[in-house]
This record gives sequence, C-alpha cells and structure tokens, in this order.
Amino acid sequence: MQRIFLSMLLLLIANIRSNAQQMIPKQKGLELTYSVFPQSPEKQNYALSTGLISYAKNGNYFFGLAEYSRKYYEYSNYDIPIDTFLFNGGYSLYLWGDAMRNVNINIGLGGVAGYEQVNKGKAIIQDGSIISTTESFIYGASGKLSLESYLTEHLVFLVNGQLRFLQNSQLAEFYALFGFGLRFNF
Repeated sequence: MQRIFLSMLLLLIANIRSNAQQMIPKQKGLELTYSVFPQSPEKQNYALSTGLISYAKNGNYFFGLAEYSRKYYEYSNYDIPIDTFLFNGGYSLYLWGDAMRNVNINIGLGGVAGYEQVNKGKAIIQDGSIISTTESFIYGASGKLSLESYLTEHLVFLVNGQLRFLQNSQLAEFYALFGFGLRFNF
C-alpha cells in the first residue's frame, strides 16, 4: 500500500511544472524533514530535522540541519528509548535534473556531531539491570541521496535516503534512514 501511495505521489509531482528561477547561487532555503529507520520494530522510531541550505553554483548546496531522533532498543520485555540530538552539516552535489530542473537528484556528504541519551539518562532498567553508558557525545559522517521536486516556485518536496556512521553511539556504528520533507526557498 505504501509503495502504491509513493508511486502515485511521485507521478503527480513529476507532472507539476514550475517556471521559476531555481537553485540560484546564494539563494537560501528552510528545510523540514521526517525520517524513519528501515526495518524498525513495532514502536514508532523516527527522526525530525530542520535547518538551512544555501545554494552554490550549478545546483549544488551547503546544508546545516539540527535533528532529533528517537529509537527504541528491544531488551527482554522492555523497550529502551534512545534519544539523539545531532547537527548535520555538509555539501550536496547536483547529479541529474530534467531540462527545467523541476525534478533533481542530489548526493550529499556531511559531518555529524551531537549527543545521545539512553533510557532518559537512567542507568537502572525496570528489571534491575544496569546500563553501562546512558549519555555520550557522538560524532561521525553521513551520506545522503535525495530526489527533489519543485511543487511551486518556492516549495520543494524531498525524498531522501541516508547512511550514517557514528562513533560512541548505542544505536549502531552504521545505520540508515529513509525520509521525506519540504523545503521553502526564499
């Protein structure tokens, strides 16, 4: 059902035309994104991010995003929450776009730094088990592949996939995210 919905949405977006000047150097944009962890358990695992982008030449852009994510780790009969607060900054390269640049594919690389909190900072779980590390600073790198489509002159719909490598994280060293969002260029 989700695949059918996404396919119909992408076909609709591909048919919308926008004749504005797009991706102008030094143009700024505000981005809001909702992402999920693939193959996550029943609990809702998600990431919310917001930030600014600044276009460079040829449709490339710099990005700086602040992100909050919550993921649950399944332990025995308990779900242990892992909250992450990250800053993701980097550069995205324009790979491909249609002639009017209404639909674009970009690939981005960036650095990630932030803070992670396990079980809301409590070291003892309900069954008496002790968590060795409840809070830590984390850092690493991220890669992103995104499909960007202009809905109007200033509004862009985003679909992206991300792969991250994080040191000191309780989640995993490598993990993926799949998300969608909106960007308002001004």
